[in-house]
Amino acid sequence: MSDLSSGSIGELEYAPQAAAASNPLSAGLPAAWWPSIWGIAALVYGSFWMTESWSTAKPLLGPTRINHLTQDMWSLLVTLVACCALYRFYKRRSQTLGILLTVIVAALAMMWHRL
Repeated sequence: MSDLSSGSIGELEYAPQAAAASNPLSAGLPAAWWPSIWGIAALVYGSFWMTESWSTAKPLLGPTRINHLTQDMWSLLVTLVACCALYRFYKRRSQTLGILLTVIVAALAMMWHRL
């Protein structure tokens, strides 16, 4: 066997990569972009929510339609605040679990909203 020279592949350190792999939010995007990503995700989720509400309220007329849409807007706001609070609670404990629970709660709220 030959000796490894001072600049060989065998001496590379893999500690920075291991630290980056432990944080799911560090892969791919810079850290400064993540608040924007959460905002965009909330905007897309809200647009799906309100599109569903608008299609449900089409047969309604006048103040009944406005009341229906206002209630759906309030439900959307409550859902987004609950998801944000859930994520912030689990953020320091386990980011992966926080993201997973937030997505599950948002999906369940959307299914409940459709009923």
